Amino acid sequence: MEYLKFDGILKRIQENYSKNFDIVKFLCKELNIPEHKAKLLAERIVKLIDFESVISINHKVSDEQIVKEKTTNKDSLKFNIYSLDNLSGREFEDFLKWMFQELGYAVELTKITADSGVDLVLKKDKEKVAVQAKRWNRTTKVGNEVVLKTHGGMGVYNCNKSIIITTSYFSSQAKNDAEKLKIELWDREVLSSNIDLINNQLSNNNSKVEFPDYKGSLYKSLMNLKSMNIFEVEKKGNGKYDVYKHGIKYPVLSFRESLNSITHLSFRIKNNQPIPEYGSDSWALISSDRGSIYGPSGESAYSQITQYLSQFI
Repeated sequence: MEYLKFDGILKRIQENYSKNFDIVKFLCKELNIPEHKAKLLAERIVKLIDFESVISINHKVSDEQIVKEKTTNKDSLKFNIYSLDNLSGREFEDFLKWMFQELGYAVELTKITADSGVDLVLKKDKEKVAVQAKRWNRTTKVGNEVVLKTHGGMGVYNCNKSIIITTSYFSSQAKNDAEKLKIELWDREVLSSNIDLINNQLSNNNSKVEFPDYKGSLYKSLMNLKSMNIFEVEKKGNGKYDVYKHGIKYPVLSFRESLNSITHLSFRIKNNQPIPEYGSDSWALISSDRGSIYGPSGESAYSQITQYLSQFI
């Protein structure tokens, strides 16, 4: 069937189906087709899918998700797929830079090489803080040599305070030396707790994060997302762009543009897992085939995109 090639639409209907689910309305909205065409397509879909079985399966999946949410691992950070464990060392530094900027610090990233034990320098009022960032495996403890090197780096950058932040833990000797040298240590658990506190503080200061208004075209509106200082829009070449959220290794959104028109747009994270841009496991909002573009356009598409992105704020 020609209609059924549009990026796993059948799979999405199965995942969302319930007794009150309106297939015709769903198809009109998702494929941007008139109601009479949606009705014809819906009739074919009904013949293909055993919806009584779908309802049973969806209930089972929902029950499993509830159980999974209740059983949390105390050692894991809240980020899940957005976990800092997935970041490279430099990406971890970029995340910390964004985090401290949100707290009102001016942040300078030092050179990758010859950093003298300091990765970031924070400035606010009369405070100048040297930060050493260690994105290490949780089983590898940070030793006292890192503490000593960071202490020396304070003088190089004229700082009056220093913090060592790691996704791992510290050795006993590192803790002892840090206490003597008055160096603040953030291990895996402290980092997780501080991020929670920071998120709460930011939420209180900004009760509601507003997305930029629609700017006349979907392409311009997507490019304007970077004005929020939450998302980065990275050009990949050949009209492709990836949208990243600070602290998330994987793109949250990918789109392709031609002559200022969006020809393809896919959501890239589903159920806290990265998914491909194309294929049966993808989640496309806009797609194209043989010169025709399918899916919502303009302000309608932008509304759905911001609704999806809001989960990452």
